[in-house]
Amino acid sequence: MRAFLKRFRIFFIFAGLFSFVINMLLLMPSLYMLQVYDRVLASRSEETLLMLTLILGIAMLVMGSLEFVRSRLLITANNAIDAMMAPFLMHKMISGATDPEGSHYASGLKDLSAIKTFLSGSGILALFDAPWLPVYLTILWLMHPLMFGVAAVGSILMIILTVLNELVTRLPMGEANSAGRQAGNLVSAGMRNAEAVNAMGMQRGLIQRWGVLNGKALDLQSQASSRAGKISGVTKFVRQFIQSVMLGTGAWLVIKSQGFTPGFMIAGTIILGKALAPIEHVIASWKGLLEARTAYGRLDVFIKSLAKELPHMELPPPTGQISLERVTFGFRATNKVIIKDISIALTAGESMGIIGPSAAGKSSLARLITGVWKPITGTVRLDGADLAGWDKGTLGKYIGYLPQDVELFAGSIADNIARLDMPDTERVIAAARLAGVHDMILKMPDGYDTQIGEGGAVLSGGQRQRVALARALFGTPKLVVLDEPNASLDEHGEAALLGALDHMKQNGTTALLITHKLSLLANVDKLVVLQDGAVVLFGPRDVVISELLKRQQGPPGGQRPATHAVTVVREAGNV
Repeated sequence: MRAFLKRFRIFFIFAGLFSFVINMLLLMPSLYMLQVYDRVLASRSEETLLMLTLILGIAMLVMGSLEFVRSRLLITANNAIDAMMAPFLMHKMISGATDPEGSHYASGLKDLSAIKTFLSGSGILALFDAPWLPVYLTILWLMHPLMFGVAAVGSILMIILTVLNELVTRLPMGEANSAGRQAGNLVSAGMRNAEAVNAMGMQRGLIQRWGVLNGKALDLQSQASSRAGKISGVTKFVRQFIQSVMLGTGAWLVIKSQGFTPGFMIAGTIILGKALAPIEHVIASWKGLLEARTAYGRLDVFIKSLAKELPHMELPPPTGQISLERVTFGFRATNKVIIKDISIALTAGESMGIIGPSAAGKSSLARLITGVWKPITGTVRLDGADLAGWDKGTLGKYIGYLPQDVELFAGSIADNIARLDMPDTERVIAAARLAGVHDMILKMPDGYDTQIGEGGAVLSGGQRQRVALARALFGTPKLVVLDEPNASLDEHGEAALLGALDHMKQNGTTALLITHKLSLLANVDKLVVLQDGAVVLFGPRDVVISELLKRQQGPPGGQRPATHAVTVVREAGNV
């Protein structure tokens, strides 16, 4: 974060310089008051009053202009920080969201928003003004050491209250923010699973759980706000009392000290008020400062964790050759191994079917091959290069992926097929035709411009899957991975899927197909059978099926092996 913010230090340097000039100009009303009391009233000179008023007006006009410029500087810095950091954070958050350990950083944009809110609010202005307190104290010393003493005591008390405010609010505010994030995450989970929640009457339990977390957050926020409110009340009392004491001290000096005029008394009181005001504003905006500081800390930790990520040199477009070299994957938190020492290879343009029982690791293997997950040990290679060495933004256009759980985005059908880029009419229609969804789209109210709502809510399950298939086939993918692509398809949709598989084979696209329906594997070149995360069989399709049929028959007089891979091959005669 420090490296990021250094790029914008020029904004803050000039804002600091303007703050110095603004605070110096803030002395003008005090000096004006001093001159009016000691010069104008004594001389009864209208010309002097007029000139002093004119000078004050010019000074205040300059001060107001500098306030505007300082505000614009901070707003510009705020917008520049957002323009640089927001896309970066969103990219890293989305990339990390596929972390199977669930340790990804999901609040980056919220934390950035907290920092921006502070940088564009009154809190940052108070921080800019507070450092000029010594200047005000010096002026009071020049007026009289006793006035300096009163101001110094008041400043020390205000600073003590500021530190006390930090000590009593830091812990409850941190815990409140944590509880608030947990409550928000629970609501998000409920929204994502709204169908199951509504169908099975889980609303009450969900609301109760949310109520516990939200109540905890509210209690902690109330506790922190109550403490801050008490300190804020004490702060206002101290400030007003010190100003009154300063006025009384000035009056006493007027009576007792020869040469100390009423003008000094009034000017000194006003100067003290201006000296203490920024500290009071800092205390009043302490909650925002704490939130910004906490957000800054989280962002700093997150960005430092990315420091080891080096930029990748751009590689030539892939041909689709894929290989797995002793790939193992699992969850470190539970020591559960999902994929066990798998080594398979496909040349460019080959197709492979992946079969096996539920929880055999088929979808996990698909995520490893597409680079969504990274293996714990071993290497996934594309055209001989480690998949982790490819730039994701560049590689993405050469990969087509249809996950088992289809997710579409709010927008038009064309937007979704074009992968949220500016739709290219010819390429979008070509992908839709290939997926057999072109005619279906034309029948919709606005054709390809039809808005499908959040998650594709206006489409049926089969329609969403076919649009997602068109998205996977969009452009010129060299590697296409389809995970249960026929799960929601009718007979017409399956025929279109088979046509797409034939087209990919003719165009030399490497295709991997996960399915429980062996009729979709009629033309694949190779077949891999997974069980418990390990490869049971791998090789040419006919050889693997022949071996599975042999295992189905079993040894004479013996029991047949109770493996899912053997059982499903009973359909093999129809393939």
